[in-house]
Amino acid sequence: MPGQFPRRQFLGAGLAAISACLIAPRLARGWDPPRWLRPKPAWIPVPSTAPILRIPLAGPTIQIDGLPFHPSWLGDSFAGGGIPFHTPEAPPRWAALDEHVELAVIGGGLSGLACAHAMKEKDWVLFDLRDRFGGNAMGESWNRIPYSLGSAYFMVPDEGSDLDRLYASLRVYDSARVDKGGGFRFEYGDRLIDDLCQGCSPSEREALERYRSAVLHYANDEYPELPWTDRATRELARSLDAATFHDAVAAACETPIPPLLAKALQAYCYSSFGVGWDELSAAAGWNFIAAEEYGRIVLPGGNAGLATLFWNDLATVPSRPDGGPRLRAGCIATSVRLDKNGVAIAWRGRDGEARTLGARNVVFAGSKHLLPHIVPDLAATDPVKYEATQRVRTVAYIVANVLLSRPVHEEFYDLFTIHDDAFPMRDEEFEADRRITDCLDGSFAMVSPHPDGDVLTLYWPLPWHTARFTIIYDESLATYAALAAPQLRRMLALFGLADSDVTAIRMARWGHAMPWAPPGTYSDDLCEKLRAPLGDRLWFANQDNWLLPAVETCLTEAAWVAKQLK
Repeated sequence: MPGQFPRRQFLGAGLAAISACLIAPRLARGWDPPRWLRPKPAWIPVPSTAPILRIPLAGPTIQIDGLPFHPSWLGDSFAGGGIPFHTPEAPPRWAALDEHVELAVIGGGLSGLACAHAMKEKDWVLFDLRDRFGGNAMGESWNRIPYSLGSAYFMVPDEGSDLDRLYASLRVYDSARVDKGGGFRFEYGDRLIDDLCQGCSPSEREALERYRSAVLHYANDEYPELPWTDRATRELARSLDAATFHDAVAAACETPIPPLLAKALQAYCYSSFGVGWDELSAAAGWNFIAAEEYGRIVLPGGNAGLATLFWNDLATVPSRPDGGPRLRAGCIATSVRLDKNGVAIAWRGRDGEARTLGARNVVFAGSKHLLPHIVPDLAATDPVKYEATQRVRTVAYIVANVLLSRPVHEEFYDLFTIHDDAFPMRDEEFEADRRITDCLDGSFAMVSPHPDGDVLTLYWPLPWHTARFTIIYDESLATYAALAAPQLRRMLALFGLADSDVTAIRMARWGHAMPWAPPGTYSDDLCEKLRAPLGDRLWFANQDNWLLPAVETCLTEAAWVAKQLK
């Protein structure tokens, strides 16, 4: 297949990740719509709901510590300092049923977009509470440079796999660039470095070689597939799940872990999972680290580019027979109720009017922390599902995009910012020392460098337990901007840039976007419980089915649900 990227050609020296670093359900019963329906609402045109928003060259900014910051948060909106769905509507606003569809998808991130794409031959609608689709795979375009507000890349798939065929059908390979791992670099001591073992003793170099061998083993011989695909991969994941990733790496090294390798792996875990390696299941850690060996696919706009490819495809599907749109951004599903024939959804449109839609099947593609609020009787009707949702842990993070008036000439994709020996190695230390952990070249996937601009995308994990409550108030922007400013200046200096080269800094906050797996997550049937449908009519497609924050998990779960509903 022309243009695809065979995984094996990207195998490196074992350090790419950090140093270059069921039974089919019963057929659903048919829906019996009422003989009469309310008059159809008059659907009005809405602005584009595409994942990437074009912004002006010069927007409003405020000066904080001498740097120009956009004056408000992007990403999640916490109106009045509240977290959406932490309390249910009381009582839910149920209107008379005025519309029926074959399939309704709730949640317009990558999981929801992929679900609608996989089942677009059905009569479907897709809801999202935001004004644009994409979830934390939304992006912006400034000065003809698209960049990500959230997630940034995904892995090169096995040639001929389902994911490979999906990417080819979406024409991912036409505009993607692959980072093979050789572009990974580190900032340490205010310098750019590549050698993770500078100054190492002979025993530390041997430990590094043993770590490298472990990475290659899991990449080539025993990859811990999540979601697992057979008994062997399930048993491998469960065996690894007994330890933290830190302890697994220590066991692989046999002798003390080289200090810079330890800091680099901790930075990687903070960036990729939102928690440290001493809290993370070894199954999840090796899953990510080993996959990095095959290269990372980067689209213009990061993963907003992938969301846009899905959106472009779905936007070509004709409207519903009554003229109603299929893509319903800015429309919030507030409650879901199962009955003997199907599923009813109470929802509000952009006009605030309460409506009720009936569907034969519903796919819930949102985070599990929302589920008990959207299905208020969940604890009573399905205590197993309810208990499983209570075990899903998520963390918050911030993404800061630095818009520059001139290009960055340093060649890299992902630069981990370790800085010094005081790099926080435990989550509780991070609360006192809130560090940006890595910097991406936001224009990496562009065909040619922009002659008069660039974007640096900075990832800022918030791994301590109460962190999301530090970003929900609008006033918190100033607090985090002041914490960011000296870190940004240090990075600018690395690239020979000055304050005057910064046009704006746009910060996005994400409250629940990163599920993560502590040891013991995969040792029982938790994931099967999270994945299992309610009444064979309410289905679940989200990365938190497997507590693994990966594009591949989103797409795999969407494909699994689509297969059950064929």
